[in-house]
Amino acid sequence: MSNKLDLTANAKINLTLDVLAKREDGYHEVEMIMQSVNLADRLTFTKIDKGIEIEVNHPQVPTDQNNLIYQAAQLLFSEFDLSGGVRVEVDKRIPVAAGLAGGSTNAAATLVAINQLWELNLSLAELISRGAKLGADVPFCIAGGTQLATGIGTELEKLVSDSELYLVIVNPPLEVSTAMVYQNFKLNQVTNHPQTAKVIAGLREGKTELIVDNVANVLETVTLNSHPEVAKLKSRIEELTDKALMAGSGPTVLGFVVDQAQAEQVKVKLEEELATDYKIVVAKTVKQAIQFN
Repeated sequence: MSNKLDLTANAKINLTLDVLAKREDGYHEVEMIMQSVNLADRLTFTKIDKGIEIEVNHPQVPTDQNNLIYQAAQLLFSEFDLSGGVRVEVDKRIPVAAGLAGGSTNAAATLVAINQLWELNLSLAELISRGAKLGADVPFCIAGGTQLATGIGTELEKLVSDSELYLVIVNPPLEVSTAMVYQNFKLNQVTNHPQTAKVIAGLREGKTELIVDNVANVLETVTLNSHPEVAKLKSRIEELTDKALMAGSGPTVLGFVVDQAQAEQVKVKLEEELATDYKIVVAKTVKQAIQFN
């Protein structure tokens, strides 16, 4: 039995994000196409005598029970009465509070790692059900690839995808509260709902133009109005790429392009124009969320 495990935990973007209704429990009924991209954190899990220790190279990330890594580890340690403890070292490369599921993908990696290190033999479905207890994005970050997410975002259906999409991910130096965005979202003000069926067809048929033409995010109706700098950023990225789209509840903006060469050109251009505290990354879509190194 191994005492150490290295994992790569990929970020998540939404190709579509639609809100269908507000539920009686306060959550929103959604329909989203979620996609893994190769912007990733690297995590090393090591068995220790006791406790849950987290080391991370980012000052804004908590290292106590407020971190989803801690909560994920505690969930499995408590449920299975596991002996010993775990130390998790995180090389944080996914921007924090960026709408890219950085915390959720770390939690997903933790469930996968503990399942492996302690030989729990939990199936993918069993890991996903536990991930749902930690947050709406965690199940996707376990399943990965391309998925249609419904319900509150935890009900997943794997989508066939023969497409590889290239994009520029631009994260401005501000935080947007997901809770605030959903609280201020008004369904009756949405005039442009995503064409989810067209995007699914494009994925299945490998028609990247059909996909990119129809990506959409209804949460832009809130974030772009409350944060003019995000609206301005999206407008500029739209000028440089084939399509611009806000990631999740923001503030990150995605620019879809034809290939990696164009993505690199756009990155250079934006680095010249934007302040140095903007994070700009070239990425592409991938077929899995968690990878064993």
